[in-house]
Amino acid sequence: MTTLLYFEEYELNLSHELLKRKDINPIIIRTNKNMKFFNESYLESTKNILNYVIDYYNDIDDEVLKFKNWLKDNDIKIDYFLNDSEYYLEFSNRFARKLGLYALTDEQIRWVRDKVDMKKRFREIGLDTVDFKEINSKDELKIFFVNNRSKRIIFKPRRGMNSIETYMINSLEDIDALEIDIIPGKYMAEDFCYDHEWSIESLVQDGEVLDSYVTYIPNPTIWASISNDLNCHMTVPKIPSYFKFVPKEFIQQIVSGMYLKDGAMTIEVFISNDGNIKASELGWRLPGCQATLNHSYSYGIDIYNLLLDIAIHKKVNLKYQDKIVSVGDLYLPNKEGIIEQITPLEELLKMDGVIGGELFTKIGEYQKKRRVGNDASGWVQVLGENEFDTLQKMQKIYDIFEIEVSNDMGGKKYVKKI
Repeated sequence: MTTLLYFEEYELNLSHELLKRKDINPIIIRTNKNMKFFNESYLESTKNILNYVIDYYNDIDDEVLKFKNWLKDNDIKIDYFLNDSEYYLEFSNRFARKLGLYALTDEQIRWVRDKVDMKKRFREIGLDTVDFKEINSKDELKIFFVNNRSKRIIFKPRRGMNSIETYMINSLEDIDALEIDIIPGKYMAEDFCYDHEWSIESLVQDGEVLDSYVTYIPNPTIWASISNDLNCHMTVPKIPSYFKFVPKEFIQQIVSGMYLKDGAMTIEVFISNDGNIKASELGWRLPGCQATLNHSYSYGIDIYNLLLDIAIHKKVNLKYQDKIVSVGDLYLPNKEGIIEQITPLEELLKMDGVIGGELFTKIGEYQKKRRVGNDASGWVQVLGENEFDTLQKMQKIYDIFEIEVSNDMGGKKYVKKI
């Protein structure tokens, strides 16, 4: 049986699929920094699986030595390594590499985690991007804005995730109003791109892109989340004819240019009305939200187990269902305050095309609105013939969805039909 070292940031669908495998002996590693994200029931369910907690705050070489001794004491030989965490990508890959396992190099880590180094590499391998610059102070940010003829720009962390601390800058006053301590080496700015945002998810084995799956995003995620606009994305069964690129070949250019070997990639891209593409930013991991399930249902495959096969070097042969459809997920609008009324999940599940969903909020509970791309009161997964059919069904769900809150001081009731 193959032994796989699996870094786990928190409970995931991928984790559940791994624990079902009969051909893989998993060794789960976590850190004392992220243990707080696991609930007790899940920890209890995995207590009989070999697992190890690393002291994240200790010297990594000391922790590697302790882990090697633990492996020796338990007579364990590890064959392969898998990490699907964006936040701990650098830490986990360094840890695995020090164990002698195949993992990303420091240079590759910079390319897939640091958005400045990433975009530099995009350009080096011949891909188009918006103009960008590392930002180490508000003065530098102002200079970049002025040099951009005072047109709209985006300011964000170089290693950010989920659009946290991502801001649209329209004026010098916006820069003055930023309540952020700009630490050198931590932030960047880039031109605002008016082309349409899409994403592409791909599976890679032995340096070859097995296939790529395109996701349509009607509204830019972070701005839709903030304003409670329609926040959704869905699989595109047939590549639009106006695209002037082949998604699989585009991703192969990145994989070859970054010397990536085995894993999954998700990348946000901008596509113009005439079909030209700009690379935005990638993650060397499965996509967030329900995108992995969306593609799996659309094509009749199991991407979680395909990634596990890739991780243990088991040859993957993709076989799709006869009819490829469009499956997407719609984030339900969210508000801050005590929930007084919300459309029941049971009602949403009865709507045309809905195949699953979840509500995060309950009546009487205080709900916080977060400035992140996946802020929501819940989600539903929707099936359609194509992306247009799926989007139309989502719009109907969005139109009937209601959430009512009162503020936490018991004052004016804010009621709005989204």
